[in-house]
Parts: sequence; structure tokens; C-alpha cells
Amino acid sequence: MNGFKDMAISQQRDFLAQIPPFDQLEEALLNQLADSMDVVYLPHKTLIKFEEPVNERFLYLLIKGKVAEVQDDEVTSRYSVRGFFGDTAILGESEFLAHYEVQEEAIAYKLPAKLFLKAFEQNHEFAHFFNSSIVEKLNRIHEAVQSATSTEVMMDTVCSAPLQPYISLDKESTLHHAAQLMVEHRTDACIVEFKDSEIGIVTSTDILKLLAKNEPDLASLTLGELANKPVQTVHEFDYLFNALLKMTRYQIDRLVVRSDQGYRGFLHQKDLMSLFANQSGLVLLKVEQAQSVADLVVLGEQIDGLIGNLNRKGIKTHYIAKLVNELHRKMIYKLVEFLLPVHLTDKVCIFVMGSEGRSEQVIRTDQDNALIYSDDLTDDELDELKQFAHTFIETLQEMGFPPCPGDIMLSNTNWRMSQTNFMQKVTKWFENPSEENFMHAAILFDAETVFGQAKWLFKLKQALEHEKERYSNFLRHFAVSVLRFKTPIGFLGGLVVDSEEGHEVIDIKKGGIFSIVHGVRCYALEAGISKTNTHWRIKALMDAGVFDKEFGIELGETLNFLNTLRLESMLHQLADGSEVPDNKIRLSELSHMQQGLLKQSFGVVDGFKKRINHHFALDGLL
Repeated sequence: MNGFKDMAISQQRDFLAQIPPFDQLEEALLNQLADSMDVVYLPHKTLIKFEEPVNERFLYLLIKGKVAEVQDDEVTSRYSVRGFFGDTAILGESEFLAHYEVQEEAIAYKLPAKLFLKAFEQNHEFAHFFNSSIVEKLNRIHEAVQSATSTEVMMDTVCSAPLQPYISLDKESTLHHAAQLMVEHRTDACIVEFKDSEIGIVTSTDILKLLAKNEPDLASLTLGELANKPVQTVHEFDYLFNALLKMTRYQIDRLVVRSDQGYRGFLHQKDLMSLFANQSGLVLLKVEQAQSVADLVVLGEQIDGLIGNLNRKGIKTHYIAKLVNELHRKMIYKLVEFLLPVHLTDKVCIFVMGSEGRSEQVIRTDQDNALIYSDDLTDDELDELKQFAHTFIETLQEMGFPPCPGDIMLSNTNWRMSQTNFMQKVTKWFENPSEENFMHAAILFDAETVFGQAKWLFKLKQALEHEKERYSNFLRHFAVSVLRFKTPIGFLGGLVVDSEEGHEVIDIKKGGIFSIVHGVRCYALEAGISKTNTHWRIKALMDAGVFDKEFGIELGETLNFLNTLRLESMLHQLADGSEVPDNKIRLSELSHMQQGLLKQSFGVVDGFKKRINHHFALDGLL
């Protein structure tokens, strides 16, 4: 019999050890809790009310089944496998005790309140779990996942990589002197120092190009004449992920590594890639090496695999989005090179908008792109451009970019216009204000150039800014969209769900993501912030004193969590065969902790909406 008992306790301990925060407990205490638990069967419609004294209550940990927490006839929480309830009744956190209804017959472990409180008193991390803020909880989740998957080299810091020695000379030094130093220190680059702390760089590649030209008096040339500027740097404690991303964006082979005290050395791409052998960083280089449209189609599939891999490793969604959008833009740039007639390359500006422009689209859900062309195109060139536009959009679909449901794509003549006509279009949006025109203005505010004459888009955005200033009530009417969708949280803090094919679902974009993205955009426009990414905008608003630090961090982490749930739902949908995943999350796929954090996140969203309502005086516009 003792053997069976030991086996049961072992199973109970293993079960507990899989549930945060019980996984923080020391082995002896975990064993004591496991030994104290009993199994209980809970038939369908069983009610649990916690009316006995606190010391006689239990914490319930579900082995199977579903239980709902109900307060004043409102479902405030839902629990399924590995979820637990009764902690608020034991800790006395609620003045009004909820009761619990079994929605699907359940089996649970009962943990006596005395043992739960003992763990609470003896283990700081365990107690902190129940007392910590949403930011602390979210950071702890990421740290735990990253610790469990620490083999992902991309999340190591720059200082862990091999660095080439740092050497520098003033601008009057000769190329010969620089070459001697580079050989002596076994490095292939030299920093050139100018006045006012400005720096340039000369590399071995620069020297080889000069030799090929057979320049006279090569060795005596001064570094000031040869240095390339600006110099791209990376902090020693930044991720290797971000270092490779920067090299890819600027098409360079090395970065200067800086510390808080000065410069430390050079991080070279070849050294970085030797660390990334068989790792996800290799996808970055494959985009640069693509030779055909077929190569780009294959890469689209590989990027989907990369997204799932990085998500499993606990990398925050906005970092994944940063990498993926850089890859997408490189793919689009390559595609334009393959398809656009060469004589038109200087006569167009192709840009992405909306979530693509903000670098926030992870799974390819739709296209938002447009094209500005020169005012002086001939009829033949316009015909060529029309053919390019349609082929471009069709090929993007082959690469995994679904068409935009609203037809906001450069194949649509409303989004493929001359410089003059595009300027006039923007003016008309403001002269004829409507929800549709404000939506168009919103996605254009987020636009970023991917190919061609970036200055044309800059001028278009200047026109947007000018029109915004002309119409004093614009931001007030623009901001009202933040309140368009109701936050799916009840009066008592419970999740408000829809039913779809037997599942409880929430549209997380309408429920939370949109309100944060658009609300932050409104504040950024008011403050004259030109950044497009929502996290960058939040940081800029914190720097400007519009958001205090605590609120800005909470808002950013909340957005990241909601986007993570959205991403994981989309990955599930893709695995189930969906071609274009939607924004709905299933509650049955969320853990107990995720559901709790989701409720807290929606509370943050609701608070932000009230803040926007007050700040922009939206009462009376709805």
C-alpha cells in the first residue's frame, strides 16, 4: 500500500510542479503540499461557496473539467485543467465572496488552506505571484520561458560574442598608418575621429576598392577623406538578435560595439553567423541571397517557422515583429527589383501602411501598400506601372501576403497616384471628414517607405500634418474611434465572451489592441512624434513627459501580452489548416494564468480609454 501512496504523492507533486507559482517552492515544501491533497469529484452544476471559516477552506486545482466563478450573476473567471481557484477566499482579497459553478464535470485536488498559507508565508516568490503587478507577472513569464530555452543564441547579449579589437585614429592620420594598426591588432576596421565626438569608419573593403582603382599616393591619403559616415553602433548589452537585424537593415558587415564608458570593439557579421549556425538568424541572410520570386515564396514559409520558433522560446512579440517586418520589407524590396522596369526605379515611391508600416504585423494577415509616381510619366510608362502593380500584388499573395479586404493596395488606382494627385487626395480627406477618410489618414500616418523616393512620402506626411493643424477639431474626432469597440470585460471584472462553434471566443484586436494602438497614435500626433511603431511612440511619449514611466511601461507590456495571445491563436489556426487566421482567441486555449492576466490587461485598456475620453473631450461625439 505504501508503494501506491508514494506513487500517488509523486504524481501529485509532479502535477503541482507544473503550475506557477507552485513551481517556485522548495522540494520539501512541495512534497508536504502534495501529501496533503485529496482528490475530489465535482459533478456538473455543483456549487462551491466557501462559507466555512478560512482555515477550513480549500484551494481547488483542476485535473479535468471546467468551472466558472460567478459574482452577482456575472461570470468573472473561468477555470480548466491546471487552473486553480479559492485563493481569494483564503487570502481574503474580496469583500464579496464569489461562488463557483461546475460547467463540465470535473476532478480536482483539494489543498487545505493551512498548507496554502504556509507556502504563502515561507516563500517570497510564491507570495509575490499573488501580490505583483501585471508588468511584474508578464516579465516573470518571459524570463521563465527564456531561461528554459536559453540555447537560443539570438537572445544572448553582444558582449558574449567574439569582438575584433577597437582601434581609432584622428582624421589627419594616413591610410598607411591605419593599415599598419589593423594588421597589428588583427582587425579589419578602423574608427576615424572627427571633432565634436563625430566618428567615421574605414574598413579593409574600402582599402581593397582603392587598390583596385590604382589611386596615386594611396598610402598618404588621410582618413578624413576616406571615412564612411554615419557609423552604426550597438550596445554591449543589447541582444545579438538586434545586432544582426541592424546589419541587415543597413546592409553592412560590422557594427561598432559601445559601452557606457566608450567603444569596445567591432562585431563582425561572419563571427555572428558562426554563432547562428543552424539557428533562426540564418533566415536573415537568405533574403539577401534570393535570386528569384520562387526563392521569396520559399522564404515566406520559412519565416512562418521562424515566428513559431521564436514565440516558443519566450521572445517578446514586439521583438519578433521587429525582426519579421524587417524580413518582409527586404522581401518586398527584392520583389520590386525583380518586377519593376529599371527605367521606373527613380520615378516611384512604394510604401507600406497600417500594421506593416508600424512594424507590428507578425503573421501575414493582409496587405496595406501604396505607390506614388512622378507627375511626368508618359502614357506608356503608366501602362507599364499598371502591369507592374497587378503582378506585384498577385506575387505578394503567392508569397503569403493575403489581399487587403478593403482593397488598400497599389493595384487600386485610389492608392496608386501621382505626387500631385496624392497631395490633393489628402486635402480632400480633411475637407470631407468621415470615418472612412479618418481611417485612411490613420493608416497613412503609419506609413513607411520600402522602395524608391522616400522624400515623396515624407512630403505627403508633411501635408497630413499641415491639414491636421488647419482643422483644430481633427484630433478630437480622430480619437473617438478608440471608443468604437467595447472592452470585453464586465462590471465586476469578468471576461465577456462570444460563442462560436461551441467555443467561448474574444476578438482581441477589437477588444484591446486597437484601442491601445489608435490611442497612442492620437497622443503621438498631438505631441508631434514622427515614430510609427506603437512601442516607440510610447517610449517617445514617456520621454516627452506625456506618459509617466510607470504608466508607459504598463501600457507597453499590456499591448505586448495581447499581441502575444493573438499571435499564439493565429499559430494554432495555421496549424489547424486556416489560410488567413482571424483575431479571435479561444478561452479554452488559455491557461489559468493567461486568463487572469487577460482580465488585468483589459482593465488597463479600459483605464486608457477613460483617459483618452477625458483628454480629448470625447463626450458628446459618440
